[in-house]
Amino acid sequence: MVAHIVCVGAIYIDTVLTIPHFPIEDQKLRASKRTRRRGGNCGNTLEVLHQLVGTFGARQASLHLLSVLPNEHSADTEFIRNSFVGEDDQQPSVDINVTCVFRHDSQEAASSFIFWNEEKRTRTIVSINQLAELTVPEFILSATRVEDSKVDAGSRQWWHFEGRIPENTVQMIKHMRSTPHWQNAQISIELEKPEREEGLREIVPFADVIFCSKLWATTFGYTSAQAFLEHQLPQTRDNVTLCCTWGSGGATAVKKASNGIEWQSVEAWKSVHGERPVVDTIGAGDTFVAGMLFGFNFHSDDWSLEQKLSFANELAGRKVTQEGFGGLGRQMAASLDACQGCSTSP
Repeated sequence: MVAHIVCVGAIYIDTVLTIPHFPIEDQKLRASKRTRRRGGNCGNTLEVLHQLVGTFGARQASLHLLSVLPNEHSADTEFIRNSFVGEDDQQPSVDINVTCVFRHDSQEAASSFIFWNEEKRTRTIVSINQLAELTVPEFILSATRVEDSKVDAGSRQWWHFEGRIPENTVQMIKHMRSTPHWQNAQISIELEKPEREEGLREIVPFADVIFCSKLWATTFGYTSAQAFLEHQLPQTRDNVTLCCTWGSGGATAVKKASNGIEWQSVEAWKSVHGERPVVDTIGAGDTFVAGMLFGFNFHSDDWSLEQKLSFANELAGRKVTQEGFGGLGRQMAASLDACQGCSTSP
């Protein structure tokens, strides 16, 4: 059975400037380093997910990005397409041709300028996106193309939503839940940005897996992941799994099943060789999501909730100790080989 995983969200081209301290208004500041790379929650998640699928020899997977991009022949789109070609790949590992919506009159992708402050180890992000957002009819058309491209009608489907434009995302998910093609599809959603809370709360009853950020929870007055998730549970469907990452406080997950409620929590990952410095936190949450999606799609039966959570938590912990996402799959494979027999080792 092929696992078709589609991630719906925005793609950015990030320019990361490493600076000694935060800029003072109306003064000149020299950066020590500049990095240009593809960003966006879903793109990051798919990049890491592809590594995990390749490294662990999981069953066949078909990874898709559903996003709005500029003209399909533009330099920015080519940059994004090539960003999904890994070290061991000949072709892009993530399909963008079938699912993405191309704005033919535009040449520039959405962009983020990220200031990485070495003094306080903070990041400040300034974004610009002049592409018209994905509409519900465009989503339905792209989703239908994914359905038509499947070889095996019995293939597993997982749809992950960034939840970018709440009012549109609600309609997209409701459409899927009411359409026979996607009745059995699994749906996950991110609750990350508090300013989108009013619209995204409508999605909660329709999702099978919900990923929540610490920022989301603390903005509404919660001081722990468990307290926040307890408040969310009554609003969810049966068999839902909720996850909340808490930075240095680790991560918590809860599954609501017919036979009861299961809670699992893990501490923030630390290397057996000692604590590693935080190098790059950009995409840590996206990496955690990739770890959980890998567990749900490729080890749904043989990994417990605790094992899935531990795996994703370590994966995200390793990510923040390095720049970018390269080599995370190989690191996790080596870690699991070294930890055979550990109580939480998959």
